[in-house]
Amino acid sequence: MCEVLEVSRSGYYRWLGRAPSARTSANQTLGAWLLQRAEELSGTPGYRKLWEDAVDAGFACSQNRVQRLLQSAGYRARGAPKPGARRPSQAIVLPNVLNRAFEVEAPNRVWVSDITQIRCLEGWLYVAVVLDLYARRVIGWAASPVNSADIVLAALRRAWQSRCPDGAQLLFHSDQGAQYTAESVRHWLTRRSVGLSMSRRGNCWDNACAESFFALAKKEWLCPLGLVSRDEMKGEVDYYFGDFYNRVRRHTRAGNLPPARYEAETAGIAA
Repeated sequence: MCEVLEVSRSGYYRWLGRAPSARTSANQTLGAWLLQRAEELSGTPGYRKLWEDAVDAGFACSQNRVQRLLQSAGYRARGAPKPGARRPSQAIVLPNVLNRAFEVEAPNRVWVSDITQIRCLEGWLYVAVVLDLYARRVIGWAASPVNSADIVLAALRRAWQSRCPDGAQLLFHSDQGAQYTAESVRHWLTRRSVGLSMSRRGNCWDNACAESFFALAKKEWLCPLGLVSRDEMKGEVDYYFGDFYNRVRRHTRAGNLPPARYEAETAGIAA
């Protein structure tokens, strides 16, 4: 073998007895961690999400390195369902009752909600918002490093505490995300007699007000901040959602007034 490969016997034995380099050891440690993490997540994440998890766990690595290690280990993420694939039977999808009727004549008649993600130094920060369509006012929001139904419940509790609505007269609209189809969220709303509505699958226009709010918030305020810590981003979210957007920024739907002032002048709701 040494003759075929044109390698000296002494060189071969030196290589055979040599300890792994620091880089090789680091790759072995990282590779083992990536495969263990993928197994914990049932093989669903791709290399990009596993890279984010590795960075959050303290590994100093690039996306390309993670991809190379996973490929060399033969790892492949589970394929996404094909378009038109049926949802799991336990996922309850509700009709689009709102049907893009975004013009609302009184407060606490229609609330809409959505979730977005913002990149921070430690990884993603997920933000849920609840808007009252009457004046497009932000009435509830929550932020968390974990994207789950809990973040929706936190935003809803905040909205409910601030508005104290009559649930029988209220319609809550969202997309078909797993956070909104979760039993805990549906139970929380129906226990308060709130009507439920969901966008059609893959149709962002059915929830355009919430979608456009996040696009505006990112463009005007959050993205120009650059890469900051989650705690700092939470502070900026609290200021923009609760103070600047509601009380300073003029909104065309609110008669070119800030939403809080518009509600105070037209519906007698305290700013």
